Amino acid sequence: MKGWNRYAVSSLLSLTLTLTSCSSVQVESQPPGRFSAEQYQSYSWRAALPSGISGSMDELYRLSTIVREVVSQELDKKGYRSVESDGDFVISYAFKATLEAGVDPTATEFNTTSAVINRGVDPAEAANAQALAGPREIASLLLIFEDGKNLAPVWSATISQVVENRNQPDLAKVRRKIEPGVAKALRVLPDAP
Repeated sequence: MKGWNRYAVSSLLSLTLTLTSCSSVQVESQPPGRFSAEQYQSYSWRAALPSGISGSMDELYRLSTIVREVVSQELDKKGYRSVESDGDFVISYAFKATLEAGVDPTATEFNTTSAVINRGVDPAEAANAQALAGPREIASLLLIFEDGKNLAPVWSATISQVVENRNQPDLAKVRRKIEPGVAKALRVLPDAP
């Protein structure tokens, strides 16, 4: 019985880690050497916040606001001061969406029109299998920190996540995913002197 408990616990832990890693945010960043060498104390944003206007730009405005708030919170924790302009370093960011290749459902030898004796194909199962096997959209946030004097890049990070529902984005959920990604990315930077 003890052996089964250890097996069950290790299997459950393995499954939990697998599920967690699949749904987690991926972060890639440059080494902080150039940033650390400069002894920065303040930061500003390279561009003004996009205006909040109705229509398609409203989502960009709200997403940009979330990014700025989350990044500012993490930098404040490290002791950096936000200034309106002429910061020791300048922050810019960009959004990107790409497709990650999946399995091409049309390339399989067996499809929904193939005959199987005593088995009817459930159209919902076939549709789900095709939807889940296809390409997935990956949303990325690129953060770029540049020197305030000469705008030379001193550090950057990319935070990526699989898009779960592109048609109805939940900005509260987006924020909950951006927060740990930004925290993880900025963890490598030193505290302000």
